[in-house]
Amino acid sequence: MTAERDGGPTAHGGVGLRVVKVGGDEILPGPALDSLARWVVRETRAGSPMILVHGGGDEVTELARRLDVPTRKVQGHRVTTPEILPLVEGTLAGVVNLRLVRALEEAGIATVGLSGVSGGMVEAQWAGDPPGSLGFVGWPRRVDPTLLRLLLREGFLPVLAPLARGPSHEVLNVNADPFAAALAAALRADLWLLTDVPGVRGEAGEWLPELPEHVAQELLARGIASDGMVPKLQAALGALSSGVPRVRIGNLPAEGSPEPGKGTWVLRERPVPHAAPDASAGFPPASTIMSLPSQREAGT
Repeated sequence: MTAERDGGPTAHGGVGLRVVKVGGDEILPGPALDSLARWVVRETRAGSPMILVHGGGDEVTELARRLDVPTRKVQGHRVTTPEILPLVEGTLAGVVNLRLVRALEEAGIATVGLSGVSGGMVEAQWAGDPPGSLGFVGWPRRVDPTLLRLLLREGFLPVLAPLARGPSHEVLNVNADPFAAALAAALRADLWLLTDVPGVRGEAGEWLPELPEHVAQELLARGIASDGMVPKLQAALGALSSGVPRVRIGNLPAEGSPEPGKGTWVLRERPVPHAAPDASAGFPPASTIMSLPSQREAGT
């Protein structure tokens, strides 16, 4: 039975499909979330189906603080301990996911809330150096997009929390940027990484409307990209190397504006890798796209 709610997506993978990662103010109650929901309505009514992936790490941190659960970081990455993991699961797959589903349903979009654990959709390997040093944190290894294709074909918009199945079926916490990149690679969809800035900036601080792969690698290697832009560029490079057509990094266009918004398109410079039809898609190991530390991280 096909969902008949006004504004629901109708395409099923491939042409026109986008995987959109959202975070920050856009997943908190308030005007930004309302604007996101209205944007999704406009885009889907215009025939652009999408899948949403959300973060929520700040809310996990705040909940841990209120409950007096200790947290720590290793090399800038928060460790997901056995004590933290239930807070991660409840916040991401529960509070945040339901909040987004409710906002989209109220806006008229037939929505289904999921995580990467649903249907064995996303398998992950232990993250960290050495693997497992970050606790229950994973890196996407393989995606089976069957469930997503089914939901899209039936007219539903999937909203996913970035949790995945580990090697022994444990739940692993995955950074939302590479999680979204892995989904986009499996579906050969465009990847949109929404941020609170207009796009990627170059060495002189100039906005870059287009960014070829080799230039993105240079921005990382020279430390020009910093802070939150580093994982976004790493996720973009991983997605492109897995067959994603292009990646957009930037914020949402202003409501009521005829302009599409700035944003930076990170563009592939190599042929699209071949993928067997209906096969589960693999995602590059973390070591292959996280080996370009900034000068600051490298200590130089």
